[in-house]
Amino acid sequence: MEKEHEKYVAYNCDRLTEGSEMRIEHTIYYRDDPDLSDLISKTPHEVMAMREESATTEQAAYNKVREAAKKWERAASVTNRFDRALKYLNTPEVSHSSNNWVKDKDGYFDCISNKVYKMCCRIYDYDTWHDDTNRYTVSWHIYTNSPRNNYNIKVAGQERTFKNKAAAEKYLQGRIKAYAHLFTEISPPIPKEYESPFKLYGYLLPGYDIENNGSKASLI
Repeated sequence: MEKEHEKYVAYNCDRLTEGSEMRIEHTIYYRDDPDLSDLISKTPHEVMAMREESATTEQAAYNKVREAAKKWERAASVTNRFDRALKYLNTPEVSHSSNNWVKDKDGYFDCISNKVYKMCCRIYDYDTWHDDTNRYTVSWHIYTNSPRNNYNIKVAGQERTFKNKAAAEKYLQGRIKAYAHLFTEISPPIPKEYESPFKLYGYLLPGYDIENNGSKASLI
């Protein structure tokens, strides 16, 4: 923001982001050459003494701003804790299919999900470039299904190509059966190696449990 005074122009770029950042940045300049007539009639020694007095006043003001900044740091650290608690408490429950198979939003994959896992798969066919023989590619993957956007861990997945559709379907059904145990509960216990997507600021999100030697052990 620019503010014009009688003899100079002051420019500031002050900003406060509560709980994380405070920025105080001021710059002054003269739009036109200032009147120096009262100074150039003096000796360099006299002007230097006057300059040092003005710089001392600057330094005193600067020190006060620095002290105020320290008070802000203490207040901001408290605000930041409140912000973290609110983010934790306001984290929405992840959307899932309640262990039912559904199409994804684009209609390409069949998916099944609960509050912890999501499995998607598809079979697609294509002609090879050198003949008209069809090939069938099976693509499947399982990721954690965390409420935290774009923060998930891959559990398993693969892409394989078959010469006939029956073999592709048999393989896919085998993969679905192999991981069916992940989709028997809405919120199954989370293995330790997959717990990080379900934690925020070191705390397990509500509605989840961590495996403990094969049994559930809530961290909250």
